[in-house]
Amino acid sequence: MLFTDSVFLLRFLPAVLALFFLALAATPRSWKDDGVRRFSLGNSVIVVASLVFLSCGTGPFLRWIVGAALFNYSFALAIDWARRVTSVRVGPLPEALLTVAVTGNVVLLVVFKYAAPLPAGFDDRSFAAPQLLVPLGLTFLVCHGISYVADVSRGQMAAQRSPVRAAVYLLFFPLACAGPLVRYRDMGAQLAARRATMAAFAYGVRRWLVGFYKVGFLARTLAGPADAAFLTSSGELGLSQAWLGAICFTLQIYFDLSGYADMAIGFGRMFGFRLGENFRWPYGAATVTEFWRRWNISLIDWLRTYVSLPLKPSDARPLVRVQQVILLFLCVGLWHGPGWTIVAWGLIHGAFVVLEQTVVGLRLAKLPGLFRHLYLALVVICLWVLFRVETLGDAIIMWRAMFGLSSVSDPTPLLMTPLQWTAIVVGGLSVAPLWSGFSRWLVTVDALTTSILILVSTSVIFVWRRSLNTLLFVVGRRR
Repeated sequence: MLFTDSVFLLRFLPAVLALFFLALAATPRSWKDDGVRRFSLGNSVIVVASLVFLSCGTGPFLRWIVGAALFNYSFALAIDWARRVTSVRVGPLPEALLTVAVTGNVVLLVVFKYAAPLPAGFDDRSFAAPQLLVPLGLTFLVCHGISYVADVSRGQMAAQRSPVRAAVYLLFFPLACAGPLVRYRDMGAQLAARRATMAAFAYGVRRWLVGFYKVGFLARTLAGPADAAFLTSSGELGLSQAWLGAICFTLQIYFDLSGYADMAIGFGRMFGFRLGENFRWPYGAATVTEFWRRWNISLIDWLRTYVSLPLKPSDARPLVRVQQVILLFLCVGLWHGPGWTIVAWGLIHGAFVVLEQTVVGLRLAKLPGLFRHLYLALVVICLWVLFRVETLGDAIIMWRAMFGLSSVSDPTPLLMTPLQWTAIVVGGLSVAPLWSGFSRWLVTVDALTTSILILVSTSVIFVWRRSLNTLLFVVGRRR
């Protein structure tokens, strides 16, 4: 069950939202005045909903998800207790507990994500990066679990005494598909104290609609020609077909990942949470380094915070800087994996980032903006080919066709429907901000959406109360 499935949209989400706001309305006034217990019932609804959502996507693996959540909850409490007992931020016992907790999370990820093959059900490429969904929620649970115990160990946020609040952070279903990753230090305070208002709900609706449009229309429409090009044999793949397929996949994966992130941010705001942005117009960048400042922002920030691998190291020794960047992008590839081509995709990105930190980057900065954007587009499109294929040989076939090096006498035409051409044009115009006042216009949309929601909800309540009063009056007259 994904965010675009009819079961999720027509049954699961409406039921969860209704139960959540009903739980908030049923919360005793004494709990509302107590900031810690204000969202106790609402958070319980979120936890149950997250378990149901994960069970639909993981099946029997749910017990491992629940076990991992209990594992991180218990170790965070133990680390918090050890820090108070030793009265120091870092000591032998807290460090030992942190090491065991992090090791346990990493072992879980390696065993179930890299040791197990990708299920056949994900071979249809309905999602541009299906490996992120297997097992559903595992990658994000592990990253959130490490963030949880690490932030508690560093004294940046206390461990949650309530298992419900801890489970909300670790299992929050909007983050299970494609993120963004949320650091515990940023979300911890919101677990007990946040604002679930009509304005926040209206903003969430707008972000969800944007994400749904990206995934449901753009990404799904572009998946067809992308799959057709990558499935064409080497003897039939021509230059135009190869470039068209590569461009379609470049747009597809952006709209898939950023669309799910938009929907997650929207769902989070509906429940009162403020989640960080994960994409900021990455295809509008001028260098590969800038691209990674805008693409999957939460992942790069997570690696900088918990693995001490910044995108642009400040160490004075060139060799150390190179090692850190390469290790960073090795982690990026493994996070997006499994798959050796995906690891190679990450490492080659790291190599370009290293080159841009040398004299090559200085010369690149002197070029006109158009040439720098073309340079980035060429690098990114060619490397997405490596991300998409199964083997390096398949990537070489695609690259040879893209640069006219393959000997194809009669290439098979890649037929495109008007809808697919429309998706390419609209997608190409949507990957970078073309109007500086766009954000101000969105504020107006949020205000209008809030007004409409208030009007509709008020009208429904008014009609319901009038109908109830009429019914009571009729019953009373009959008596």
